[in-house]
This record gives sequence, structure tokens and C-alpha cells, in this order.
Amino acid sequence: MSEAPLTVGQTVERARTDASMTLAQVAATTRIRATVIAAIEDDDFRLCGGDVYARGHLKSIATAVGMDPTAIAAQFDAERGNAQAAASVVEPIMQPTHVMEAGSSGGGLGLGALAGTLGATMHGDRKGANWTAVMALALVAIVAVGAISMLSNRSSGSAVASTPTLGASSTPAATQPTSAAPTTSVSTSPTPASSPPDVVAEANGVSVALTVTGRASWVRASTDSGKTIFEGTMKSGDTRTFRDKTKVKLIVGNAGAVSLVVNGKDLGAPGSSGAVLKTEFGPGDPTNPSA
Repeated sequence: MSEAPLTVGQTVERARTDASMTLAQVAATTRIRATVIAAIEDDDFRLCGGDVYARGHLKSIATAVGMDPTAIAAQFDAERGNAQAAASVVEPIMQPTHVMEAGSSGGGLGLGALAGTLGATMHGDRKGANWTAVMALALVAIVAVGAISMLSNRSSGSAVASTPTLGASSTPAATQPTSAAPTTSVSTSPTPASSPPDVVAEANGVSVALTVTGRASWVRASTDSGKTIFEGTMKSGDTRTFRDKTKVKLIVGNAGAVSLVVNGKDLGAPGSSGAVLKTEFGPGDPTNPSA
């Protein structure tokens, strides 16, 4: 005696068992509740919310347990009778749309005007009043007005968004912390060490050119009166020149990473790598202690 064919639910249950998967594992894989999967295996599809959702659940479960999702969906359609041709569409009955004529008590003028604007006909017969058509025409008019208003607001909003904000680009410049630095020039080619002593002696004030030759160094330069000329971290290759009439004071965080040219004299690195240096220079030859 041949064995009866399995139902959709039995087919799903056997495939899950053959795959050595529990209801919880299938639920975690498909994101379908375990109670819904259990009901499907009992051929109870009420928790699915309809045949369309049931078919989608079956395909997801079939994929998770290694079945052919198309085959299980076809079996479901065959069992539910969904493989039959759809019912013929009922042809609509053509009939004129009537709107009640305005009465003497008022209140019907708005509907009559609306019906005339949208192409409906007025009819004085009470039995021919079609309030469904009137409400449909009113709904169409409301939707049209709302769409036009939405498009107008969107266009105006786009125009406002594209208007540039004046003064936005000037904000960062106002917050620069070194706006008071009196640095007047950057020396990219320091004066050679062979400059004549008389040129150095006749220099007007103090000139200190600092170049970072190592990785980086924190530098602070100030005048004899205590005014800060520059304070910050300079990177490799950066060069700054500090000037004052009487004296330039320096604090260098990494003395071995910088090179100094003072009043035209190349002094090289003023200290060792990683050493913090505090020094100051006045007018004249920096290599002559009596200057």
C-alpha cells in the first residue's frame, strides 16, 4: 500500500528535522516567530495573515532548511486551490454622475459649483442623488489642492536652501589664536655663516630665524617686555623669523630638532634632541659674548 503524500506542513517539518534544526534556530534565521512556524508545520496558516504572507513565510523557511522555495510555494498553491485561474473581472456599469441641485435653503451651491468644475451633471431628482460621486469629486479636488501646495512649498524651500549664508566663511578667521603675531616675513634661505662681521654689527635690532630640521618642536618666542611673538608647534620644514629692536627670548621644546640663524650667523642646533632650551639674543654678533 502506497504512502499518502505529505502535506505542505509535513513537508516543511520533515525538511527541518532532516536539517537537524530546531524551531528556534529556524525562527532566528528567518525572523519568523517560532509559534507561526509551528502552526505552519500543522498546516494552520491563520497566523500568517493571508495566503500571500503564508507563501512568503514558506519560501523563507524552505531556504533556511535547504528546500526548493519554488517547489514548496507551488505545493501550497495546489493545496489551497490558488493555482486556478482568477475570477473574471466584472465590467463596470456606465451611468451618469448626478449631483443634487442646490435647494432654496442654501448649502448646496458649493457642491453644485464643484460638480460643474469637475464635469459632473446636475439633476433635480431626489432619487437620482449620488452622494458617493459628490464625495469622490470633493476628495479629488482636496488632493489636487494639497499636491499643488506641497509642490509650491518644496520649490520655495529649495530656493531658500540654495541661498548662501553671508559671513559664514569669515568665522574661522575670527578665531585664529595667533592673530597678534607680529611676524613680518618667512625666511626660506638663511644668510650664510660667512656674512661679514661688520654687516652683523650694523644690523637694526635682533633677527632670529628658526627652522625645524627634525620631526617637530614646540616653540615660544617673546620680546624683552614679555610680549609673545609666537607660540605653537612647528612641523618639519617650517621656518619662522622673529624680530625685535632689543631682545628675542626663545623656549624650544626639542632643541635638537631646530636650527637657528641669529643676526645672520648660522648657529645650527642649539641643543640635543628632546632637550628643552631657554635662551635669548640681542643685537650684534651672537657668537661674541661682549656684543
